Amino acid sequence: MKNVCIINRGDRDDASEIEERLRRSLRDVGIGVVGPDDDFDLVVAIGGDGTVLLAASFALAAGVPVCGFNVGRVGYLAEFTPNDLPEFVEALTRASYSLAEHSVVEVSTRSATAVAVNDVVVEKVISQRIIEVAVEVNGRPLASYRTDGIIVASPLGSTAYSLSAGGPVVDPSVDALIVTPVAPHSLLTRPVVLAPDAVVQLTVAVDRPARVNVDGRELCIVEPGQPIVIRKGDTNVVFLTL
Repeated sequence: MKNVCIINRGDRDDASEIEERLRRSLRDVGIGVVGPDDDFDLVVAIGGDGTVLLAASFALAAGVPVCGFNVGRVGYLAEFTPNDLPEFVEALTRASYSLAEHSVVEVSTRSATAVAVNDVVVEKVISQRIIEVAVEVNGRPLASYRTDGIIVASPLGSTAYSLSAGGPVVDPSVDALIVTPVAPHSLLTRPVVLAPDAVVQLTVAVDRPARVNVDGRELCIVEPGQPIVIRKGDTNVVFLTL
């Protein structure tokens, strides 16, 4: 382990304090701390799950592991606490850590392509009006939803937004895609768990645009009739764990 990139949103004093402690501890054992534009062997997030998701995007692009120190509320993705810092640094120096791989979700539209660690969400743009979304799986119709949005989540993301919308909890080691409608206008709508090789196409009907979000960040706006194709990503996100 030569260089580490630290991602800290910088809006919390305790996060800044942990970052400074981590920087000093890494320097003391000969591990460099660099920025996201440099070469690095690990990305460390300091914050909550949102910060870990941001850090994971850098890790995916560089093909390196990611991990997080939790100073947020839930911290499901951030395994370490500030008290773990000495043990964490020692594990890096001794290479006494494990790497856990998890599948991701890839989305493609006419204007953009991106990879999500947790989920891809297609949602309404106009808050007062629901959208109608036709869902196809492997080229065959699954359902048409009048809804606030559709979530397509990875197993790791099944405990995030999808869970809040009534989706199932899926073991992160399982390869699957989870399709969960958000506040559907129906009595019989249920989430669906699909095989990992499934190709999901969402098409917004009627005359209303939709927003595509990737891990909570806006990717683009799509107009009615434009296909949104979602599938399992070609690469996995790798988390460093003790």
